[in-house]
Amino acid sequence: MALPEHFKRYAIEKILKLSCKIPSQYQLPVPFLRQSMAFASKSFPVRPEVDITAVTLGQCPAEQHVFYTNGLSKKVVLHIHGGVFFLGGPDTHRALASQIAAQTGATVFVLDYPLSPEHIYPTAVNAVTSAYMALIKAGHDAKDIIISGDSCGGNLALAAVIALRDEKIILPSALILMSPFLDLTLSGESMQLNKNLDAMLNRELLAQGSQYYVGDYPLGHPLVSPLFANLSGLPPTLVQVGSKEILLDDANRFKALAEAAGSDIELNIYPGMWHVFQMFSSWVSMAEQALLEMRDFMQRHG
Repeated sequence: MALPEHFKRYAIEKILKLSCKIPSQYQLPVPFLRQSMAFASKSFPVRPEVDITAVTLGQCPAEQHVFYTNGLSKKVVLHIHGGVFFLGGPDTHRALASQIAAQTGATVFVLDYPLSPEHIYPTAVNAVTSAYMALIKAGHDAKDIIISGDSCGGNLALAAVIALRDEKIILPSALILMSPFLDLTLSGESMQLNKNLDAMLNRELLAQGSQYYVGDYPLGHPLVSPLFANLSGLPPTLVQVGSKEILLDDANRFKALAEAAGSDIELNIYPGMWHVFQMFSSWVSMAEQALLEMRDFMQRHG
């Protein structure tokens, strides 16, 4: 007999709080933390109907996810994974990428961008812009490309689009930000208000990852914290965030500031959801709903 939805959500939150919110664990060596995240990610099921191959975009390795039986075959999603700038890769986000490919019908590329602290800003942003240009050079039309990112990947995706705009390069058709980490100064009110509600993130981890990433740049630099950038001229942007997240105010403030600058922003707040809850679409119906809303957004703006 299937477990009730509310029980599954309760169990997931309990497991996440036990495994992700112990501040002392982040004093462990970075290679160990990377291995731990890679191991934990194996518990997320990958869609068997999705064909996954290793490719190169620009100078970076990537994984390509293709779901052959859906109808948006021309659509391409360049996904920038999260991990607080120093964790994660295509392997840790394989399940999420396969779900996006299966639900939207798009070909999904997950970029293996250079991580901090070995590589500081702007290396990762440059890797994203180079990957986007590689897709253009490979024959993909900009109107068929969507750049997406989760957590710090949302930061890198937005920063890359701003950099492309400033260079007057044709922009992707749309931008999708899942639980984006946009303010490295950690000044949002939800950082405090939701600190006991967010099952996955804590301030200490965000602060540590930010210091690894910025090098000598100030935390408030507009491409380090793109919340503070010029937000005009962005492509249509979908933001998805959970109501329990410590990053909730990053999403709320981004919508307000970007719309004030004339950009088209759609913000969906999911009640009771935690950081990057979309990764749990195999078990949580609201996460699956978020992926379907992503598909609908892509159809409207592609």
